[in-house]
Amino acid sequence: MSIRGSWGDELLGRRIAHCLTGSVSIYRAPEIARILIRHGAEVVPVMTSEASKLLSPQLMEWATGNSPIVDITGRVEHVELTEGPKRVDLVLVAPASANTLVKMSLGVSDTPVTLVCSAALGSGIPVVVAPAMHASMTNNPAVQVSLKRLEEMGVGIVAPLIEESKAKLAPERHIVDEVIYRLYPKPLKGRRFVVSAGPTREYIDGVRYISNPSSGLMGIEVARSLRMYGGEVVLALGPTHLEPPTGVKVKRITSAEELEKAVLEEAYGAEAFFSVAAVSDYKPLHGVERKIETSTHPRLTLELVATPKILEAVKNSLAGIEIIPFKAVYGLEEGLEKIIGSFSHLNPLMVVVNDVSRRDIGFASAFNEVTVVTRSGRIYSIPKSSKSSIARKIVEIYIEEKAQAGRV
Repeated sequence: MSIRGSWGDELLGRRIAHCLTGSVSIYRAPEIARILIRHGAEVVPVMTSEASKLLSPQLMEWATGNSPIVDITGRVEHVELTEGPKRVDLVLVAPASANTLVKMSLGVSDTPVTLVCSAALGSGIPVVVAPAMHASMTNNPAVQVSLKRLEEMGVGIVAPLIEESKAKLAPERHIVDEVIYRLYPKPLKGRRFVVSAGPTREYIDGVRYISNPSSGLMGIEVARSLRMYGGEVVLALGPTHLEPPTGVKVKRITSAEELEKAVLEEAYGAEAFFSVAAVSDYKPLHGVERKIETSTHPRLTLELVATPKILEAVKNSLAGIEIIPFKAVYGLEEGLEKIIGSFSHLNPLMVVVNDVSRRDIGFASAFNEVTVVTRSGRIYSIPKSSKSSIARKIVEIYIEEKAQAGRV
């Protein structure tokens, strides 16, 4: 399909059975499937008879390029999907009705979906469910017991949003995050990380501020990748319209001073600080809380002072923490040696450099192109690709370099 991998390649080569049950949230299923494909997956739809009444199987065939399984025939499709060359890598039930959740927890296998889930659990294939139902049904003790039993069985549960007396299907991004998380190894399990992301704002008055075009996407993707590999992650996030990744602790900040405080509070016990945020270098010396009126101030002169050097504060306060600076440069005329040299007093494990003079990458773009220079002297040039792919490669380099440093 032309959209495959257009948002990232985390699921490239992965085959996912997307199971649909009889919930009105089923109208969102085609979009969930398309997002999985955009991250590289091949998606095979599996539908209960109730699901087929609510959503045409032909629509899911259009969405995925594969014919939905709506009946189990002599081909024993549930076995075909969980054994042999057509074995899937993960089973996703989204939406998952109360009826299907209870059946799954008890091992009842009387629909195409429960048969596939039963066979998957017996074959060691990861299963993720995203419940959707009325809130009263969610509160039913039988459903609560079933969810707990499924969790004990190793099933991933993407919690619904409780709104308007309904347990609404979780956002597509949360569901896809959980799918990706369940499919990756966890070399960072038990290890803690702090990531900063987004811009900071330094206020001139009550409504005006100094900032930059950073969207925060690069730092968000680094946090997502660290968590994907098993890390415990705290994300200090500046003002942005983007949603943070699921499974990470988020501390919202606005100014450079707030960012410094948040990072220093959270960095104790952390293995590394990934400094991805685009921190404003200057702030007004004298800001005011009210709005400055142009009628009384037709001309305004600002005196600016430097904002805190957060990397140095972390290094001075926390001995042993690894520091990973992200350096945005306007053109590479200085040369890598001079850029990296400016961080020598911090002894960073690695430095990530990107050129923000280009309009096709960097600030406010879904793409980036970076060079990673490590303490061991290695230089990695990562060509232009999605920020999700860049982030994963950066984290993989970190894992290798940290392991290498431990062997020396």
